[in-house]
Amino acid sequence: MRNTRISLPSVVAPADVGVPDARSAFMGSAPVTSDNMIPFPTARVPQGPAAGAGTLTPAPAEVTLAAINVHVVSRSRSLCDGLSDLAQSGATGPLSLSFSDPDEGMDPLLMPGLDAVVIDLGLGQSADLALLRRAVAVGPDAPVIAVGQDDAQLQMKAMQTGADDCLVADLHAPRALALALRRAVQRRLTRDNQTRASITPPRKDISPSVTLVQESAEAIVILDTQGHVKFVNAAAEELLGRKSAELIGTAFDAPTEPGESEISLERPDGDHRLAEMRVVETRWGGVPARVAALNDVTVRRKLEETMESAAAESKQTKQRSQSFFSNVNHDLRTPLTHIIGFSEMMKEEHLGPIGSSRYRDYARDIHSSGTMLLDMIEDLLGIAEAETDNINLTDEICNLSQLVEMAVASQRQSASDEGVTIEVDCAARLPGLRGDARRLRQGLFRLLAEAIHCARRGEKLLLSCHEDAGGILLQLREEGMTGEQGDLPYHAPKIGNDDPFVSAEDSGMAREDGLALSLTRKIMEMHGGKLSIRANRDGSEPLTISLKFPADRVIR
Repeated sequence: MRNTRISLPSVVAPADVGVPDARSAFMGSAPVTSDNMIPFPTARVPQGPAAGAGTLTPAPAEVTLAAINVHVVSRSRSLCDGLSDLAQSGATGPLSLSFSDPDEGMDPLLMPGLDAVVIDLGLGQSADLALLRRAVAVGPDAPVIAVGQDDAQLQMKAMQTGADDCLVADLHAPRALALALRRAVQRRLTRDNQTRASITPPRKDISPSVTLVQESAEAIVILDTQGHVKFVNAAAEELLGRKSAELIGTAFDAPTEPGESEISLERPDGDHRLAEMRVVETRWGGVPARVAALNDVTVRRKLEETMESAAAESKQTKQRSQSFFSNVNHDLRTPLTHIIGFSEMMKEEHLGPIGSSRYRDYARDIHSSGTMLLDMIEDLLGIAEAETDNINLTDEICNLSQLVEMAVASQRQSASDEGVTIEVDCAARLPGLRGDARRLRQGLFRLLAEAIHCARRGEKLLLSCHEDAGGILLQLREEGMTGEQGDLPYHAPKIGNDDPFVSAEDSGMAREDGLALSLTRKIMEMHGGKLSIRANRDGSEPLTISLKFPADRVIR
């Protein structure tokens, strides 16, 4: 049903001659005759000399019927037409009417400025009663009059639901309804006036209730049901970059449906802001409204984007590093395998005599150098893998004495070839160690290999293992020196040696930053331990390499 609005000017009842009886005064359409006219008392003027001193009885004041704005929800054409005719005649005072069908729901009732609402219940269907219940609960702050069939139970249901009155829909319903509306509006007005009169006027030094919203740190925007701005606080002005005078009355440039969302704001100064917005329904000034609370998350979102970008870049860097070392591993291992294999065939003369003995020595050196280079590549890849933090230690109870024996056994032949002796001194009842046995064995192997490589012929290496301050201390120490290599150029204190095959560094000193010890140190750090080296290059103090495992790794 289309909405219709009808309004007429106010009606003034004259007070000079008289008015119809009470029934006619309300009904407004009965003809005025001498039978139903009730004359007003007229002023009596005393006769005679005292006439000038007499007092006149004042006539009643004029009664003005105010216009009321009423919305009618009904499917009855006769009821709607009857109310429209009544409004046009002005018999019951000025009425401004609008109409809607019950199927249109609550939206027509949420328009501002309504003084009263009429709900046609018809036969009292559950849907009509539900609409009446919603109108009373969340509709406008105005009287609600129900119209229905002549049924006592329906009348009581309507009143229990919260209707101000319930009338019977008959031939006289429009007139009776209009008068009931005026009575209900007047009762509400009288009650509100009495309520206001009973409330103590607020003190001037007390801020109005809007102060709490105004001073809120959260940006608050109050909207009407059409999405137009009714109020903004200072925080909202700062976030939106506009003053309240510019915003009030304009359409809010963001979703206004109840719920939560994240919005992007473009301020007039060109600044871009991101905000989390939460919209809820409420009442503002007695009419339905919506409150939008905005929280500026621009800095947080930029920080999150920066962190995500850094994490993605770090991941790409690790992937490139892993890919690089994988390629290096393949590119170096392939030719080294050939070099080691062919040199071994040559030095062993598998295909027949090679001829000169010097060629056999060269083949032996090539095989030894290739094997050493392959070990260096293994160390390099092990360090690279450890640096990427992708290694997950396998915690198990390890027998450190057995790991030491295994590492020494694997290096005895190499030590014998270099003229170096290795001795082991481990405590008889050494406690267990919680750690990764494979990684520990790898670290010990590379430690011994580096020590043998740097030791002089005839030296003795002592590998000891015992408890120390609740933890376990493993030490590798040089003992005894025959000096058979004392005349080698890289041990002589000769300055300015120009031999291109001699390293400028002291080859008899274990390099703390070398690949082998770097790998062993990384394995110790992964187990919460520490590797340290103590020695003097002048030979006054023997080389000592210490590996200290913490107490929390010891299993008793």
